[in-house]
Amino acid sequence: MLLDEIKVSDIQIKKDVKDWKEAIRQASFPLIESKKITKTYVDEMINVVEEKGPYIVITKHIALAHARPEYGVLEKGLSFTTLNQPVPFGSQQFDPVKLIITLAATDSESHLDVLSELADVLSDEEIAEKLFEANDEHEFLEILKSA
Repeated sequence: MLLDEIKVSDIQIKKDVKDWKEAIRQASFPLIESKKITKTYVDEMINVVEEKGPYIVITKHIALAHARPEYGVLEKGLSFTTLNQPVPFGSQQFDPVKLIITLAATDSESHLDVLSELADVLSDEEIAEKLFEANDEHEFLEILKSA
């Protein structure tokens, strides 16, 4: 499973951003650095939210940033970014966002397993709260892997 492949370098903790667009750009940084996505993919993730609304806010305080693979996914990947101050994405039901998960899927099918795995972890509000409050990348990874 992709969650088993998560490393400390895929995690960013308590980042400061001014708005949801900057949040997506910041959350994409680990995947850009590891050459799993291109900057075009980041731009497309923002375009999708502008065009379709904040559907990427999938549950209370959590956004799953993604776009179609042809916009610049080079390799499958997943990164996690917590925000120092939560930001609104425009979701009346689930704002403000505290955690952004950035998904790079190489096709329209391969990410379904990881989404199922993520849903299991994130549906537990106690675990989600621990992830939001993690003080560093190692702590976050330990919480994620023990869930």
